[in-house]
Amino acid sequence: MSRWKKTAWRLLFVVIGLIWLMPVFYLINVSVKPAAEFYTKGVFSVTLHPTLLNFMESWKKIGTFFLNSVINVVISVPLGILIASLGAYALARLKVKGRGFFVTLFMMGMLLPVHVTLLPNYITLQKLNLLNSRVGILLLYTVFNIPFAMYMLQGFFMGLSREIEESAIIDGAGSFQIYLHIALPMARPAIIISGLLCFISVWNDLVFAMTFVQNNKKMPITAGLLQFVGEFTSHYEKITAGILLSALPVFILYLFFQKQIMEGMAEGAVKG
Repeated sequence: MSRWKKTAWRLLFVVIGLIWLMPVFYLINVSVKPAAEFYTKGVFSVTLHPTLLNFMESWKKIGTFFLNSVINVVISVPLGILIASLGAYALARLKVKGRGFFVTLFMMGMLLPVHVTLLPNYITLQKLNLLNSRVGILLLYTVFNIPFAMYMLQGFFMGLSREIEESAIIDGAGSFQIYLHIALPMARPAIIISGLLCFISVWNDLVFAMTFVQNNKKMPITAGLLQFVGEFTSHYEKITAGILLSALPVFILYLFFQKQIMEGMAEGAVKG
């Protein structure tokens, strides 16, 4: 490739990157803009007097909702990954009768739109007296993440070397010991990717929160951001500050697990 072509490709990638970063710049710019400046100089003007007051006021409103979301992901995501890993290992390695039926069943759980399940889930939680409760919403988050996590982990478990497991069997290890001490450590990249995607799914949920929870004290961060939207006015500068605060945990997780995510994606691409 000639020097001019390389330069052209680099310029194209720079332009694409800048276009992709424009919404991020917009959020940061509006979030540090005083309210008076926002309404007098417009949305897209660069702020001349940046302030962190919007973040402070936004946190006062959404702090409780933020904590609720943390509780939701800390409980539901590990529990869902644990159940999914057990099922995925059983379907990938054990001689399960009707294995094809169970695989198809869990695949249907991935393909089924979540909105179709709202009414039956509402009736079920109502019958169990779990409507508008933390236990009820945690059960829903856990169950709805299992099919996707199982799909990812089953493919990873099927690609593991059988020689290691056969050696462990010769040494007297049982199926659960092999799962716990061999399969799970080797599947760490897939578990991290599954956990991160499930984390994002739960953290960004609004449909379940608005359908099954009516108590503001139990609503997640996505519902908390709606507190800035009123009947006659909307505080956009506080909404953008809240959006940045809500995106912070996902950004931090990505920074911590960036290496594992890249390894897992690369390994999945090689196996694919």
